[in-house]
Amino acid sequence: MMTLDRELRQLLVETSLMAVNHGFFPQAQAVRDALPWLTDNLQARDIVEATLLIGLGDNKNALALLKDNDSAEANMLRRLTDSSIDTALPVWCHPK
Repeated sequence: MMTLDRELRQLLVETSLMAVNHGFFPQAQAVRDALPWLTDNLQARDIVEATLLIGLGDNKNALALLKDNDSAEANMLRRLTDSSIDTALPVWCHPK
């Protein structure tokens, strides 16, 4: 099996975040499925995966993933899943 260099793996992860932001949900999910092979940094992987889950409309699993994470990034993502913030977003921000 051919391994990808660090820069290409980072680009794939960044692209998945752009994909979920622009409504390319199957593509974002495909990269989410590949995250274990794209980074060895477990905390970074959890943050990226939780971000993707939020974008895919799966706040429950995102919050579960962040359960034991006290980082600033995890706290920010938890605030994004707050229903009062979520309902304040314009309709076009919500995944279909």
